[in-house]
Amino acid sequence: MADFHYLANTHVPAPFDTIGIENPWVIVGVVLVASYIVASLVEWGGKELLHRSDSSSTTSFNRMFFEVIHTPLYLSIGLLGVYLSLVVLDFVESSFYFVGALLTAFVVLWAWAALRLGNRWIEYAHSSENNYKFAPVFKNAWKIVTVIGSGLLLVSIWDLEITPFLASAGILGIVIGLAAQETISNLIGGVSLYFDDTYEVGDVILLDDDGLRGAVVDIGIRSTTVLTRDNVTVTVPNSVLNSSQVINQSTPQRRTRMRIPITAEYGTDYRKVEQILLDVCDDVSLIHDSPPPQVLFSEFGDSALVFELRAFVVHPLKEKSAIDRVNRRVYDEFSDAGIGIPFPQRELSFHESEIDPNSSESTINKPNIDSANYGGQSHNDDGH
Repeated sequence: MADFHYLANTHVPAPFDTIGIENPWVIVGVVLVASYIVASLVEWGGKELLHRSDSSSTTSFNRMFFEVIHTPLYLSIGLLGVYLSLVVLDFVESSFYFVGALLTAFVVLWAWAALRLGNRWIEYAHSSENNYKFAPVFKNAWKIVTVIGSGLLLVSIWDLEITPFLASAGILGIVIGLAAQETISNLIGGVSLYFDDTYEVGDVILLDDDGLRGAVVDIGIRSTTVLTRDNVTVTVPNSVLNSSQVINQSTPQRRTRMRIPITAEYGTDYRKVEQILLDVCDDVSLIHDSPPPQVLFSEFGDSALVFELRAFVVHPLKEKSAIDRVNRRVYDEFSDAGIGIPFPQRELSFHESEIDPNSSESTINKPNIDSANYGGQSHNDDGH
């Protein structure tokens, strides 16, 4: 009698009722086998499709989209088969925790896929020719929306009562606000940096406060990651960047001008020096041809003619390498051309005073130092 009552409460789907199948266990077996076959076909077909796709399509948005949803799709088909089996057996209401676990797994699975899809889309946006400046902010907003949406779905699935939490939301908000001042400041700082268009991923920035210099590799919700020339990643809070003077060396164009002081001995033909410096710049690949390099006759130094070489480097982080190559080439070219590179020199002269024959001691003045270099003053033994 109990078995008859159980069968009476089962739900036979319309397709099975039409073909005359009334045994619920047979229907459950068919549903499970069908879901397993479909899930296996989706898994196998997806792997074959991704394997046969050529390498040129690795940056395709369609391929990226299918690569992300491939795993959640066939797993969801399996979960759907289990859920339909519970519906057929009328176990949905009686197996609250089991059904909740299934639905939770479904939500977590697709939330994970949504987060991966957002991250992959950011990679696709950066690899394309288009410049999506809003991509980092979209990434952060997408994470927040996905997490909040998944949390609300889980609350609905488990029928959680949140009224007590809402009643104390005022006090809880004050406590959280006091405890998370820095985090909230970083969030607001990140939004401000985006709307101010201070920098974007790939830009070379210089912090005027501590001299940190590097390329921006990631703009997160709380902080910005900078890769230095020493291949070290530094995480800088957005609030610090928002309150500091940030020099973006990649705007308006991704190049920077270097200034190199060059000295030559007096008597050198300045035209020859200029031609040598310009020829060196033509041979160094790190220097831009346009705008062309400039050589300025800066000043007449104490012991040398002082020039300044100004040239644009292809990338801000290549400035040190470009200076190194230019200095090496200039040194070699000056040596071949017989141009001397002076260095500071000082001349000391000693003057012996007349010896008094009536005195048992002789007096010798201290050395007079070149008056041109030391203000024209000399001292004797008496300090005058």
